[in-house]
Amino acid sequence: MEIILTVLITLGVVALAFTVRGVMGLSRRVNDLELIRMELVDFEGQFEKQIENETRERVEGGDFIHRRLDEYQVQLESSTDRRFDNVWSEIHKLDKTVNPNMDSLK
Repeated sequence: MEIILTVLITLGVVALAFTVRGVMGLSRRVNDLELIRMELVDFEGQFEKQIENETRERVEGGDFIHRRLDEYQVQLESSTDRRFDNVWSEIHKLDKTVNPNMDSLK
């Protein structure tokens, strides 16, 4: 009976030792996973900041391009208006030169 009791106690101690060792191993793995999770959270934050910066830069770039196109359009319209004004005045000058008696034609 004593031998059975000794064997059972020895098996219990060995099982307890394996359980403690398993719990300590799991604890280490949990700590490693916690570190990895924290690194992922940091990486996610950096990634979000990078996406926000790139989005803002693209919006600013698009605004810059639209602003430049608007400025170019205004300059082009202004230049075209000046040219047509010059042509219009030249037409009236030629009309007066070629037809000095415009009143009699009407």
